[in-house]
Parts: sequence; C-alpha cells; structure tokens
Amino acid sequence: MASITSPGIGSGLDINGLVGQLIQAEAAPVASSLNRRETELQAELSAYGSLRGALSSFRTSVSFLSSVSAFENISASSSDDDILTVESGEGVVDGNYRVRVDQLAESHSLVTGGFSDTTDVVGTGTLSFKFGTGVYTSGTDTYAFTQDPDKAAQTVTIDTSNNTLQGVSDAINDADIGVTASIIFDGSNYRLTLLADDAGADNALEVSVVDTGDSDNDDNVGLSQLAFNTTVTNLDETVAAQDAVFSINGLNVTSSTNTVTDALDGVTLNLVTADPAKTIDVSISRNTGVISNAVNNFISDYNSLVETISDLSGYDAETEQAGILLGDGVVRSITTQIRNTLNDATKELAGSITSLASIGVTTERDGSLQVDNSALNAAISNDPDAVAALFAEAGRVDNNQVKYISSKTDTAEGVFAVNITRAATQGNYTAVDFGYDGTPITVDSSNDELSFTIDGISTGTLTLTNADYTGAQLAVELQTRINGVKALSDQDVSVTVAFDDSDANNEHFVITSNRYGDASKVEVVSVEGAAFGLTGGTATTGVNVEGSIGGRASTGSGRVLTTLDGLKVELLDDLTGSHGNVTFTRGVASRLTSLVNSLLHPDAGIASRISGFESNIADIDVQRERLGERLVNLETRLRAQFGALDLLVQQLTTTSNFLNQQLSSLPDLDLVGRN
Repeated sequence: MASITSPGIGSGLDINGLVGQLIQAEAAPVASSLNRRETELQAELSAYGSLRGALSSFRTSVSFLSSVSAFENISASSSDDDILTVESGEGVVDGNYRVRVDQLAESHSLVTGGFSDTTDVVGTGTLSFKFGTGVYTSGTDTYAFTQDPDKAAQTVTIDTSNNTLQGVSDAINDADIGVTASIIFDGSNYRLTLLADDAGADNALEVSVVDTGDSDNDDNVGLSQLAFNTTVTNLDETVAAQDAVFSINGLNVTSSTNTVTDALDGVTLNLVTADPAKTIDVSISRNTGVISNAVNNFISDYNSLVETISDLSGYDAETEQAGILLGDGVVRSITTQIRNTLNDATKELAGSITSLASIGVTTERDGSLQVDNSALNAAISNDPDAVAALFAEAGRVDNNQVKYISSKTDTAEGVFAVNITRAATQGNYTAVDFGYDGTPITVDSSNDELSFTIDGISTGTLTLTNADYTGAQLAVELQTRINGVKALSDQDVSVTVAFDDSDANNEHFVITSNRYGDASKVEVVSVEGAAFGLTGGTATTGVNVEGSIGGRASTGSGRVLTTLDGLKVELLDDLTGSHGNVTFTRGVASRLTSLVNSLLHPDAGIASRISGFESNIADIDVQRERLGERLVNLETRLRAQFGALDLLVQQLTTTSNFLNQQLSSLPDLDLVGRN
C-alpha cells in the first residue's frame, strides 16, 4: 500500500513554498533574459519582414515602368464610328487625317442550286479549292481565275459516308481549309453556300471537282454541281471577292480586309460602312499625361519605400526614439545601393535627358524625391520618348533595316555600331533545263507524285493536280502543294517556287526556302516519271548572318545577330557593311528592378538576416527547454534535501520529546533538608 506523505509535516516547515520560491529565484533572471531577447528578435524579424514587403511592393511598381509600353498611350478618334473606328498601337505618329470609305472588302460567296432536303445525296469524289484572283462575267457565264502561289490548294474527299447536302457541308467545315459552308433554306429549297474566310480580291475561290459518280467533272449532275472554275460555273456567285477601297488625305488606298493595319504606322482602321459622300476626320495624338502620371507614381512609390526604411532605421530627435534597425549594416548597404542606382546618369541617352534632374526630379535632405512638374512637362513635350527611355529598358536603332529584338539581364548598355560582313541567305534547289519549249506541260497519273524535304521536314508524297500547265503555272502548283503540307506550316516553314525563263536555253524551276540561315535547305527526295528537271539539280544550303555589334564578336542564326551578353538584333536586308547603331539603355526603373531582385534573392542579406533571426528565436525555445530540465533537476534535488532535513528534524523532535518525558518522570530530591 502506497504511503501518503506531506512535505514538512515532521519539521513544520513549508517545504513546498520554500522549493517553489527557490525554483522561481533560479528561473526568473534566465527566463527574463530569454523573454527580453526573444522580444528583441521578434521585433527585428518583424522589421525585416516590413522591409522585405516594402521592397517587394516597390519592385512591382518599378518592374512595370521598366517597359517602354508603360509610358505609351495614344488617343485615336474618329468623327463617325458608324463609318470607321480607330485603334492605336506601337510606333504611332501624331497627326490628323481625312478618310473617305468608298467600298468595303467582301468575301467571295458561291451558292448551289436548290435541294429538296438536307439529306439529299449530292455525289461522291473530291473537291479541290484554290484561292486567288477571280473575275466572273455573268453575261457570258465565264470565270477567269489566277491562283495565288502563296496559298495552298486544299482538297476535301466526299464518299458514301458524307455525300448528302449536310454531309458535304460538314466535310468542308471539318477540313478547316479557309472556306465556310452553310445550308440556307430560301423558302422553297435548301441551298449550300460556300464563303471564303478571307475577304479581298485576291481571295476568290475556284472549285474543281473529280466526280466519281458519273466520271463527268463538268456536268451539273452529282458532285460536279459544286464546280466553279475556268471550265464550268455550276455554282452561282452571290458576292464577288473585292478589296476595300478608301482614301486618306486624298490618296487612294486598297485593302483585302476591312481591318486595315498597314496604312498608317501603328494605327488600325476598322472600316464599318462605305459612304463615298462622307469624309471622316481621324485624329491621332499621344497622351503625354500618361508619362507624367508614370513619373509621379514612381516618385510616390519610391518615397513610400524611403519612409519605411526611415521608420525602421532612423532616429527621431524630437521623440528621442530610434528605429528598430538603427545602425543595421544590411539596411545601410541597401539604402546606399538604391541611392546610387537612382542617381546614376544614363550616359548612353542622346540629348539633354540623361538623369532624373534633367526632368525636374530632385532629392530632398531626407532622401525622398520631389518633382518640378513644370520642368517634367516641358521635358515630356520636348522629347517624350527620351523621358520614357530614362526609366525603361530600351533598344533603339537608327537604321530601318535593323530591328532590335531583345536583351538579357547582363547585357551591357551603350551605343553599338552594327557591321555586317556576310548577309544571311536562303537555301534553295535549282533544277536543270528540261527542254521546255512553250508547249503545255502535262501532269497526269504517270508523273503527278513527288516529295521533298524542306528545312529538314519531310513533305511526304505530294500529288499534283492533273492538268496542262505553263512553266509559271506549274511553279504555282508546286508551291501551293508544298506549302499546303501541315507539317511544314506547323513549323512556319514554306517555300517560293519560281520558273526561271530568263535564258531560253536554260529554263528551269527554282525552289527557295523562305527561312534564312544554315537550317534553310531544299532537297528533292523523289519524283515520278518525267522530272520537270527536278532530278540532277543543285541544292544550296543557306548561311547565317555574320558581323559584329559594337566591334564585339557576335553569333548569327539566320538573320539574327546576337552578342555574347545577349543583345539581339535582326537584319532585314541582304547587304553587307555598316548598318548604323543600336543603342541599348537600362533606365532608372529597369536598373532598380534588377537591384531589388538581387536584394530579395534567397541568398542575399535580407533573407540571410531573416533566417538568422528565425534561427535565434528557435534557439531561445531550446534554451527554455533546457532551463525547464534544469529546474526539474533542481526541484528534485531540493525536495530530496528538504525531505532529509524534515526527517532529521522529526527524529530530533521525537528524541527531545522522549527525553523530556523521561526527565519529567524522575522523583523530586529535597536537597535543602539534608543541610
């Protein structure tokens, strides 16, 4: 049976109270020191968290301003949106224009005769669609058509699974060939309409048929009901393919689409309604207020960062209060780096705008920025692009045959001369003379199959349309068949095929890849029957551009020239020699973005300090655990000692009581009477 004890019962001492007080006396100074240190560390950790948050917010602001687009805003307006609307983009030049819309672009539209139901059988065979310039003369029912060599012919197969009116419509749409088929009920009959997806006079349709139902491709029976070509016109033309016709300041302009992007630099004109009797005023102007707002927003965001840093690390003489991070070396370093980056002049910029002071921005004694808006607006009015370049990362060229592409984080700033020692070329295949004498070149089942490899991509077996061709016509057929291969178009690979008849004794085909550089090549894999001179020809692989940027070694890929540090430009001509200069600058916002990115890097000082604080706080928890263990051991020892004392006192008390009892039982002695 367990014994019941009560410390101090033997001695009468309050042992529990004594032990508790001794434990508390031992723990109090250590716990107080740990608590005080933890409070300090938590405060510093919180301060660094605030600093990191302020830098992150500032980075978001300045990274937006690192792009020139942040400073661009163009106002474009039309005096009558019912006639045309206007949109602005990059490279816009201010101006006012008078526009008259005479004619809208239209898509070619054809329609069949009537069918009693959508389930009526049309026929079987193949439908071949070509795109180009077509002129239909209704009076004579004739169609003159010239195929566009840049647009591949497309074929749709019609068999017993899709030979109804609805099936033919679905097959054409599923093929996704640039033609939309629809069925319209006109009140009496169902009629199939074919509409070219692209508008414009050069996007007319030609429909040729191979009718396997009755082997007659021209009669108006079976699938040949859909034929519309230079031989037979079984479809009705409901809308002719035509270009948009309009004028800008009296200058006549045509466009294959009603969305015109190339008439005015950086401006899109959306033609809505043709009205030759009405002239529309179009105004294009740059909204310089966007630049002013961007600069003022930058100053506001910068001052917020400065205020946060000041609150965390400064000293207020009036209140005699010091910031938590006063004297912190990392904070001092951050402040110095930001100020140095802010004050660095952009020497590569032309003109007088090379620093913030150039646009009226100055630094106050407390480190904040202040702007003289009158000076800022004057700078913007004088050269808005230079003000934008002062802040943003920009690459500019002074030769319109050079295009700035991109840079990298370590690309050097400066003005660099572009010099070309070798222009890029395209790969090609030059066929041999095959005795062409002007008589038609017949393509039939004996010679209609051939295959190529273009830029390393196989065309597979191509089948030419069986017909009689001139040299130029066969070049068009070859080009459209090659460019119609999906594997090529998926990789943005195409060719141009020309028939060179400049020398009557050496008339031949030339197939040229539209890519530049050493990846550009044309190879003839196989031809069937008569080779049209395609066997035994000469294949020439393209070469990359060679040259230098700023005298530095650069690598070429196609027409693109790149320096070792990542400055990349594209050459748009085939000339060698000087190509002007490319100026690359990192504006204030761009440089600050790079700096803040480095300051917030996981291996940088802020992250290291935060990690240190967190580690020290965790160590305090460990010290508390150790203190607890030590106090437990101390309590055990004290209780053992007080227990022994209690037992000893109890024993002494028992002995004392016994002696007192024994003494009190002795008889009294009368020592006086004996005298």
